[in-house]
Amino acid sequence: MPTVKRFAGQVFLIGQSTSLLGDGFALLAVPLLVLTLSRDPLAAGLAAVPRGVGYLLVGLPVGPLVDRLDPWTVLMASDAVRAAVFVALPVLVWLDAAPLWAVLAGAFAAGVATVFFDAALAVAVGDLFGGPGLLRANAVLETAAQLSRVLGPAMVGVLAATVGIGAALLVNAGTFVLSLCSLLVVSRGARLPRPARSGRLFTGLGRDFKAGIRFVIGLRPLLALTAVQAMVNLCLAVDTLLVFLAHVTLALPLSQVSLVVAAGGAGGVVGAALAPRIAARIRPLPLVAGGITLVAVTLVVMAAGPAWWVLLAANSLQFAALTAVSVVNRSTRQSWIPRDLLGRVTTTVRALFMAATPAGAALAGVVTRAFGNDPRPAFLAAGALTALAVGVGWFGVLRRHAASATGQHES
Repeated sequence: MPTVKRFAGQVFLIGQSTSLLGDGFALLAVPLLVLTLSRDPLAAGLAAVPRGVGYLLVGLPVGPLVDRLDPWTVLMASDAVRAAVFVALPVLVWLDAAPLWAVLAGAFAAGVATVFFDAALAVAVGDLFGGPGLLRANAVLETAAQLSRVLGPAMVGVLAATVGIGAALLVNAGTFVLSLCSLLVVSRGARLPRPARSGRLFTGLGRDFKAGIRFVIGLRPLLALTAVQAMVNLCLAVDTLLVFLAHVTLALPLSQVSLVVAAGGAGGVVGAALAPRIAARIRPLPLVAGGITLVAVTLVVMAAGPAWWVLLAANSLQFAALTAVSVVNRSTRQSWIPRDLLGRVTTTVRALFMAATPAGAALAGVVTRAFGNDPRPAFLAAGALTALAVGVGWFGVLRRHAASATGQHES
């Protein structure tokens, strides 16, 4: 990589790691703000998942739009919107003019901006990094994402307890400003592909969306990976009952429950850091299949393990495997999918994954109630279905493409 582009890549990764820390801040800051205004559990739940709401609202049309736009402009505009939202929210609080609807509307606006950001980020990473650098870049970003889920809420808790939730929201806004500054440096300093300008931004979006769907259907291993991942997300929604399993079913003290939950974040950091090394020794599709199989085993262990340390080990191992699979899966998709389709395919696939999670959570709750509020059968069923999904995907499609799928685009 030329010196200029290498420098641009380093600045980009630093800026995006900072931006991901902002996502970690929002995980706790927004729900805490909502709880200061209302004890409504529905409002608190919606405030905790603005990104998921964003995907449900605009996930499908965003992809074709991003494919027609300059991804760097989209990234900077998204950061500007998110920074503005997290400056406006504390100002409203300090002015005592923050109705619940305004806070939720701001959170959802930030969530929609994040959907645009995610789609443009997939394109930008592919433009800026190539070959083995693509996997390393995704590993760095995923490591930052996992760390943000541990550090972000912890830092928000300290700030909220000392100087108030408004200060935590302003720090959150600052992370997006820093990300925006890094994007300005990269977009001006490196020679990067730019889309052809078109005056017809919204014309033919449906046609473009269908083209992305046809590509996914036509590339058998990509279709199989997408179907398997959607099923895995459906099953992994049972993890929303992990705290219930630990604290209610197993009667573990809160200190041990906290350790069990935190172990997931620690495992995710390890998985992201080790992903490039593992991928250097194992081809992408066998690695993905093996990682998901390991996830299935951890779900079964959670159903059977009566001790807190068993849950801790299983949760840590599960997140490590999931994160490594996510890094390899994302890098493989980015190298398979043509650049002009990358935005729409990325958002379509993620919207499918996002929709599977609440459906799986509802199903896990129904199964738990059916067994007298015991979530262990739900964990056992989730593990069995995960194993079945990856088995069908591997023996049905993926095994035939394992030797040729090296992460390069197939037409």
